[in-house]
Amino acid sequence: MSTAYCGGDGDGEGSFRTVARGFRLLQVDEGKHVLLSVRADGTFAQALPSGEPVRIAGMADGADLTADGQTAVLWSAWGNGERTVWLWRSGMPEAAVLSQQARGEVLHDAAQSYVAFLERDGVGTTSVRVARTASCTPGDCVLQTLLQVQGGTPVLERAGPLLSLMDGNHRWIIEASSGAVTDLGELPGPSFLSPSGNRYGWVEEARVRLFDLATGAQVWDQAYPHRGYQDWKVTRSFMFDEERVFVVASGVLDGAPAGVPADGFLDLCGDQGCGRLVSRYRCSPFELAGRPAVGCSPNLCIEIRCDLPGDKVLDGDGKLLYETKERGTVLGPFYSEGRADVVRIRGGDGQLPWLEWKHEGLLWRLDLEAPAPTAPILFLPDRGRVLFHQPARQEDGTVENHLWTWDRFKRVDVGSLDGAPGPRSLMRDHPPALYLDVDTANANGSSTPAVVRVGLRGK
Repeated sequence: MSTAYCGGDGDGEGSFRTVARGFRLLQVDEGKHVLLSVRADGTFAQALPSGEPVRIAGMADGADLTADGQTAVLWSAWGNGERTVWLWRSGMPEAAVLSQQARGEVLHDAAQSYVAFLERDGVGTTSVRVARTASCTPGDCVLQTLLQVQGGTPVLERAGPLLSLMDGNHRWIIEASSGAVTDLGELPGPSFLSPSGNRYGWVEEARVRLFDLATGAQVWDQAYPHRGYQDWKVTRSFMFDEERVFVVASGVLDGAPAGVPADGFLDLCGDQGCGRLVSRYRCSPFELAGRPAVGCSPNLCIEIRCDLPGDKVLDGDGKLLYETKERGTVLGPFYSEGRADVVRIRGGDGQLPWLEWKHEGLLWRLDLEAPAPTAPILFLPDRGRVLFHQPARQEDGTVENHLWTWDRFKRVDVGSLDGAPGPRSLMRDHPPALYLDVDTANANGSSTPAVVRVGLRGK
């Protein structure tokens, strides 16, 4: 398959074009050179705007494409704790199989110059495996073993140019470019590594310590409060920047009746000390609209009747972004890249829904004299408009699936889809275009999936 690409997409505002019939959307590169799609018999690649799908691998569950569409890392769904990993490059008749027994996360840099993952053999030895992609050919991709550990439950992480393996409190640092390994040894408590890989540390009894990785010098050392609780345990710690550490822990309140489950806690520590952010929740990090966030789920209720609160989502500074049971929110929130803008579908109590847009404390409202919109609800790349799906009833009583845009002042009908939106959608730029799954109804009651491209006007 060739990915040569010249000129624009050839479709203007509101153009709807089926680019892959019978397939589900998997990935489109940022430059819109290549579409990856899947169906029951495998994963397919096709050159955009008008190439034909070509099978390159078994059925993938996820994929990352480089910005130019020249290289892709693909991985299958889990099966018995393992999955298959492939590498595909433009010009390959099929993707190279890197592993059929990969464990943990599949890690790589932006250029996909390497791919790293874990493998475990039948006697309990876990290996850090790395493929240098420049040397990979369609039928041959040599893997290097950078580190092996026996037993345990190792976890592989990426931080800047580094890889890091953790096995309990033991941590190793691996230079991704050279494969050199530094053994930090068995640390006194659960450890963490900064996003750049320049700093690391651990939570030790009642203290959190941060160190410079290159020099070994201590950056700060703070007391970590946990008095008033028994069975106190730090379950994980992580960093979103070079200065502060999030600590997740659990414990049972002193004097609590026997059998009461432990409460969960989230603290944020820096050079000025540690402060509690959330109590009675279990928290973990994730990425939201291109920026770090923390998701927190409430402890399970142990009473006969109780109303559990909603999940909380915090930003990278530990401030509340939203709760999932926000009063009056029908759907959302949905964030622009970088989270400067947010939209929600509001309504309830017999009211017709409306679309609410918030930016820097200012609010805009669009009343919707129709049923509430459904996914996809996405910001366009310029963040000056939001796109949403909302059915529209025609004069003859039929209902069409329409896409709309709203720029806070004007709503525009982009056009109707030949079917209902499916599970996945992606927005791309230069010029802006939406790629999405659509399910078209057949006369016999079944439906046929397709990947549709919707041209959108640039600003």
